[in-house]
Amino acid sequence: MGNKNAPQAEQAERAEIMPLAEEEVTLSKQREVDSRLRLERTTHSVDKLLEAELTRDEVHIEHVAKNQLLTSDDSPQVRQEGEVLIIPVIEEQVEIIRRKVLKEEIHIHKRTKTELFRESVTLRNQEVTITKEKP
Repeated sequence: MGNKNAPQAEQAERAEIMPLAEEEVTLSKQREVDSRLRLERTTHSVDKLLEAELTRDEVHIEHVAKNQLLTSDDSPQVRQEGEVLIIPVIEEQVEIIRRKVLKEEIHIHKRTKTELFRESVTLRNQEVTITKEKP
């Protein structure tokens, strides 16, 4: 008996082979500049004259000789007379009897002086300017 499937097998061998199509996609990026910024920094200098009134106290010390005898209960105290601060200086002297002698007073005179202070200084400040440019 003959093979009934044989003619079909021959026909299948004679059929043309058709290739399949396949699509591929590739993705890429590209930078594009649409605008630019320009920054400029400038420094400005301004000379200014500083003025201030300065106050200082000056002290003049004066020794005033007294050589004044004091009693045992007489002790001069530190005192203020106007602008003058008076500080008594006491010395004990030994003799047959002991007595207090006001040897001297220290007078401190206070004077207040006011003078004008001036000095030229340079002050600087910076400024930034932003400009948008097209490419």
